Amino acid sequence: MELFSTSEFDKDYKKGGKDDIKRINGLIGQLKGGIPLGKPLRHLKNTFSVRVGNKRLVYTVEDNKLTLLFFKSREGVYDYLR
Repeated sequence: MELFSTSEFDKDYKKGGKDDIKRINGLIGQLKGGIPLGKPLRHLKNTFSVRVGNKRLVYTVEDNKLTLLFFKSREGVYDYLR
């Protein structure tokens, strides 16, 4: 599976703490292996949210592409999606 990330995700990732980054890297490994994680977002097709501590990792899966959208606090994610 090909991995892509948005500039928004890259900024959020750099701001994350060591524990968050370690957990995200583990999740990315599982996602690249084809293991679906988290729960689907109802209003966005092929988009999922995974809880990482008190933040959410939001990603999409289409065809053979995994795109990491962003990594924000719960409130920030859902405000951003509105």
